[in-house]
Amino acid sequence: MNLKECFEKRLLRKGRADKLKSLKALEIAQGKINKAEQLLEHSFYEEVILTIYTAMFQCARALLFQNGIFERSHHCVIEYLKENFLKKGKLEPSHIHWLDTYRIERHETLYGFEEIKYTQEEAKNAIEKGKDFLKVVRLIVESES
Repeated sequence: MNLKECFEKRLLRKGRADKLKSLKALEIAQGKINKAEQLLEHSFYEEVILTIYTAMFQCARALLFQNGIFERSHHCVIEYLKENFLKKGKLEPSHIHWLDTYRIERHETLYGFEEIKYTQEEAKNAIEKGKDFLKVVRLIVESES
């Protein structure tokens, strides 16, 4: 599904930009990263991946809220970011890649029939990717205020 279809199916909707929601989403993202670090300490690697995806998704929502876009589809959020942030050079391809990768892994973990085993190294890397994404998104939000 492309971005145009996301809007046609009302999986993304235009509204009024909301700086407070944008900032709140970033606050939630930071809290999730903190939680992921605690989960890592206790060897809950699968939960680290799920929590980091949630943090990264909240970062993505912060960008959407700032643009007055409201979502009803995780896939459509990624399509929006590709069109409005990746193509404009505000996000790197790696940011989109990892957000989408963790989106798919989250889906497989929650709804799939096979257990996915994650290593400590994968969990550590996910946290670093989540921190990087938050840092970049924070800079975008602050620069566009």
